[in-house]
Amino acid sequence: MDQKRDLLIGVGVGPGDPELVTLKAIRVLRQAGTILVPESVQKPAPGRAEATVLAHLPAGRRCRIRRVAFPMVAEGPGPAAAAAQATAWAEAAQIVVEALEAGAGPVAFATIGDPSVYSTFSYLAQAVVARRPAATVQVIPGITAMQDLAARTAVPLCCGNQA
Repeated sequence: MDQKRDLLIGVGVGPGDPELVTLKAIRVLRQAGTILVPESVQKPAPGRAEATVLAHLPAGRRCRIRRVAFPMVAEGPGPAAAAAQATAWAEAAQIVVEALEAGAGPVAFATIGDPSVYSTFSYLAQAVVARRPAATVQVIPGITAMQDLAARTAVPLCCGNQA
């Protein structure tokens, strides 16, 4: 197994402003063999993650981007909504596994904000590892909307004298 090729990387691409992306995220996206970006099932179209990624890729590397559909809005609690999400994660995981098996890795999944904060990436990573246990998962943190909002309003998120 080629560790570099058998790799899934969750890449936080910030709150949607291409200037709020870490240098490491840009480097990883430029080096990835395949880049997945989420697309809403409800409104299929380029999303903020894709637009942010495109701002940092040379034109010749944009063909490596592939959209994966996810239900972005819960249609209400219940088994139908949970089943739709599970199906989407399974389909996206299969795309990742096929890319890794074809040698198109590493595969990067770009997500708005941070891959560890309310992100589809955690579910995708679990589904990929369940199908391909040899796969390695890495996470590149991103700037969250909370940090962006705090900066825009000049309101601190935490202060040393708060309990």
